[in-house]
Amino acid sequence: MNSWKLPGTKKKEAKEAAAAAAAAAAAAVSSSTHSTYLSPTTTPSSMATGSTSSKSTAQSSILTKHSVTTVDSATTVSSPRTSTSSSSSSFEPHSGVLLIRVCDAQGLTVPPQVQLPQPPPAQPLPNQRNRDSLTRKQHWWLPYVVLEFDKNEILIDGLGGDTQNPIYQYRAHFDVSRSSDVSISIYLRPSPETKDSISNNHSATTKHADYFLGGVKLQPNFDSTRLDDQVLQIVGGTGMMHVQLCYKRQQQAQPIAFDSFDLLRVIGRGSFGKVYVVRKKDTNRIYAMKVLRKSRIISRSEVTHTMAEKTVLAKIRNPFIVPLKFAFQSPDKLYLVLAFINGGELFHHLQVEGRFDEERSRFYTAELLSALECLHDFNVVYRDLKPENILIDYNGHIALCDFGLCKLNMKENERTNTFCGTPEYLAPELLLGQGYSKVVDWWTLGVLLYEMMTGLPPFYDENTNEMYRKILQDELRFPDDISDDAQSLLRGLLTRDPEERLGSNGSADIKNHPFFAKHIDWRLLLQKKVQPPFKPSVENAYDTTNFDEEFTSEAPLESLVDESQISKTMQEQFAGFTYNPANDGVLSESYIGTGAVPGAGVGGGRHDSGHGGSINSNSSVANHHRW
Repeated sequence: MNSWKLPGTKKKEAKEAAAAAAAAAAAAVSSSTHSTYLSPTTTPSSMATGSTSSKSTAQSSILTKHSVTTVDSATTVSSPRTSTSSSSSSFEPHSGVLLIRVCDAQGLTVPPQVQLPQPPPAQPLPNQRNRDSLTRKQHWWLPYVVLEFDKNEILIDGLGGDTQNPIYQYRAHFDVSRSSDVSISIYLRPSPETKDSISNNHSATTKHADYFLGGVKLQPNFDSTRLDDQVLQIVGGTGMMHVQLCYKRQQQAQPIAFDSFDLLRVIGRGSFGKVYVVRKKDTNRIYAMKVLRKSRIISRSEVTHTMAEKTVLAKIRNPFIVPLKFAFQSPDKLYLVLAFINGGELFHHLQVEGRFDEERSRFYTAELLSALECLHDFNVVYRDLKPENILIDYNGHIALCDFGLCKLNMKENERTNTFCGTPEYLAPELLLGQGYSKVVDWWTLGVLLYEMMTGLPPFYDENTNEMYRKILQDELRFPDDISDDAQSLLRGLLTRDPEERLGSNGSADIKNHPFFAKHIDWRLLLQKKVQPPFKPSVENAYDTTNFDEEFTSEAPLESLVDESQISKTMQEQFAGFTYNPANDGVLSESYIGTGAVPGAGVGGGRHDSGHGGSINSNSSVANHHRW
């Protein structure tokens, strides 16, 4: 499974067939229903797809998901929608470097039922440059911390001390391009005996493999360059954490280019280019770099989507959306640099476990709801929500990525007619060709919640034509173990008439539904103070074990472009691509004449993994993948 998205390739015939199938299904339903929406009726019975053989076949078929797009056109509708306040920050610091030293923790308390790992005998250390790293590895039994700033995460092992009072003395540099909290979460690895017990018991969940001991959050002071020495009370546990911060503002704008990074590993590949894990040379921070060839973007008419993706990520500030760090270009290529979220994609974890329990499904859906709400506040409709577009970070929070199919400037009184998305997730109004608004995202959220709780989308069928018919006509059925509150929420989100759909009058109606209202504190959730129910296994900041070996085994070499020079007229289509925080985050032209003026920014990308693509009838590209 590959979580970094590049556009893959699909034959034009497949694209046209998908669009034609939707048109045929819509026409058939239109002739029998006079274009009126059918309300799905819920039948609380066991689903036929719940059998082992059907589930296995269907899950294997999910691997071949692909998605669809036509040219956008906007029309005015009479009923406006209410919008909630934006979660973006009003203050952004100047570009610079934030130095963070995690010193130590004191007074940690381990849950009484936890069997403490036994420290191994001390081993002599070789006199090498990586002595510090070897020392930390020998202290694996001590509590470790996950340090995060602006979605860049570092796993820090202890250097000494004991379980209650670990010593870290670890210093890290972070690139500053926007305001963000510093988060430090503390975990304890289970003893080898406990790990063996969990792995040998297939029915036991692995979500408590590492024990959460608490954490701290603090806001750096970007108005001062003095050392900020703090001892903070640990929340969610006991004890204190000693942390030091120092912000150094960049005095002179330094251009960022391809040579500013070391290539470490390939994690994605598609018809437009590759995605690499890279290390920024001056700060040693690990990022994902998406490299796209301009000529191929132009030939496939993907300039608008590529620019829209970068624009959205440059503007949005949300804890559950992959942040933009750097964006720049050369005469032949575009470069997008993103936070490397390496806990794996939701699709991967859903495949491994089959389905999630209600608590975990609710948690992911709530964080996604917050992300979509933020996008809608910026008049952006996402249009391609699915498990393949959702990543999980070190701590278990989600990160929404791949904004290649989003639609900008979608005000409350506007519709668009673009035929795009993933077949299993297409909303009825899209299939009927009657235009749609932001409310289309609430349908896809309902489909995603249903798939997380049951293992399959609600109207799934291996035959695409039949699946479209089911989306438009079939009853909504639930397995017996789905709670009443979950069924009620799903009925609301999967209402076929968008005017009657839950969320049509604003996201507050969804947030106030009993499924969430009984369990979720939205203020704490947005502050990432709600502990995730699952934490993925990640070794370090550049761990790629959650990605497909087809890509990670490839040598990280950037290819030379042996193509004719792109004309000045074509180059002008990419004007404004550069996101350069060194120039106070100004979006500017990046290519002038024969040279490139590099900048910086993170964005979503695409890769070709053979599944999860988005139907795009505006070009010959039919697959859109993770980054």
